[in-house]
Amino acid sequence: GPGLSMAWNASGKPIAGENGPVAAYHRLFAKDNTPIAQQKAMLAQRRSVLDTFVENARDLRRNLSKNDSQKLDEYFQGIREIEVRLSKDEQWLGVPQPKTDLPEPPPGLAGREEIKIMYDIMIAAMRTDSTRVMTYRQPVSTLLTSIGVKVAPHDMSHYHSTMGEKLEASQRRDLAQSELLAGFIDKLKSTKEADGSCLFDHVALAYGSNIRTIHYLDNCPTLIAGGGSGIRLGQHVVLQGKSTPLCNLWLTLLQGSGAKVDSHGDSNGIIKELKS
Repeated sequence: GPGLSMAWNASGKPIAGENGPVAAYHRLFAKDNTPIAQQKAMLAQRRSVLDTFVENARDLRRNLSKNDSQKLDEYFQGIREIEVRLSKDEQWLGVPQPKTDLPEPPPGLAGREEIKIMYDIMIAAMRTDSTRVMTYRQPVSTLLTSIGVKVAPHDMSHYHSTMGEKLEASQRRDLAQSELLAGFIDKLKSTKEADGSCLFDHVALAYGSNIRTIHYLDNCPTLIAGGGSGIRLGQHVVLQGKSTPLCNLWLTLLQGSGAKVDSHGDSNGIIKELKS
């Protein structure tokens, strides 16, 4: 589902994904007054429940067919994800939360207002150096409701040039998301750093979609902004389709951000047009 995932900076401690601005705000900035011993006991209890489930599932596997075993493997993957989250929570025990002047968001926000406040939380997280890596999946369903679009999110993507209602709905969504993104970028530019630069100068921002339309995965819309990866801004770059995997872009950003990597996914090189 939609939500915000973050990664801690210097110590390498990650923050698991949170759904909604209230949960994200509390994870980042709210002080947990529960005694450390009690927090450890609660985590140990959750681990015990997981261990019991895993043992029972392994016993069950012996009598399952091949197809059922594959389905059980999917459940095991879910369990492993829970175990990772518990490990992350353990790493955060006793770590003091940073302070921010951003007030706690009210519950019940949805659509445009939820996305706006989530962007504010992301900026507050960067200003307090609480995290240096964030991914955000927007709540598209409630966004559509907030702008008066009644077409279902899935149906809306299945359009072509003659399908007026779905195409119009997609255009209205794109406009709303672009306006929200522009507001986010404006705030990044207006947030000043101690050396006189702005937050935008130090951010590598990637914004896009996992599909173009219907289920087509080519020519996915992708916008790159910020000065954090040393790319050339202010241009529209059109590249050769199948010979330029999207992972070439991620590799370019990774190297520009200082990561010592030679490849990423199915990359076959960097995008030279982005190099400043």
